[in-house]
Amino acid sequence: MAAENTRCTVLLSEEKQSESASETTSWDRQILILASDRVRAGRIAGALGDQPHQTEITGHADWQARRLKLIGASAIILASPEVDLDLLTELLAMRRFRSVPILVFVDQGSREEMSSALKLGVSAFIVDGLEPDRIPAILNVAEERHSLTLALRDELQKSREDLAARKTIERAKGLLMTKSGLSEQDVYDSMRRMAMTQGKPMREIAENVLAIFAIFP
Repeated sequence: MAAENTRCTVLLSEEKQSESASETTSWDRQILILASDRVRAGRIAGALGDQPHQTEITGHADWQARRLKLIGASAIILASPEVDLDLLTELLAMRRFRSVPILVFVDQGSREEMSSALKLGVSAFIVDGLEPDRIPAILNVAEERHSLTLALRDELQKSREDLAARKTIERAKGLLMTKSGLSEQDVYDSMRRMAMTQGKPMREIAENVLAIFAIFP
């Protein structure tokens, strides 16, 4: 009896874990529709077909953007008569939404509004083009563009970090050369041996050198 109860407990636990994993996966993969009314929301939902999605009607008087703190998404589609830059700003203030493509469909919009939306991080800005048969293709293009943008951003960040590291290493080398009288190559070799021995990057060794000289100039 005890063994049977134990087995039932294990099975229930596994079932709950499976449900939890399924919910998390769905939560991450769903498309979030933020529409000003149900007509626009219906057009988008119909175009998405079987793709998991969640709809929020932003035009309701009691709707608040803070509801989005409890929602996840793999992409966000906004649809309204005019672009809501305040809502976009609130969306992108939430860190997890900065890494997903955002599409905006509006009935009308100026070039300035489009530029502002793109600078905020929007992947697609479509004026007078909320046509269900076009939405899947626009979504695919926006997702690809967003992936390329993220890759370029990561590459730029890495280049900046590499440049900062080189500057730090050069400063540390200069100080060590001045204090020790050793050549640039000898100082560099010493720093590299220390980095290999301690299993640390050269940048960290250089930062430690600069910190020591800051205390004992």
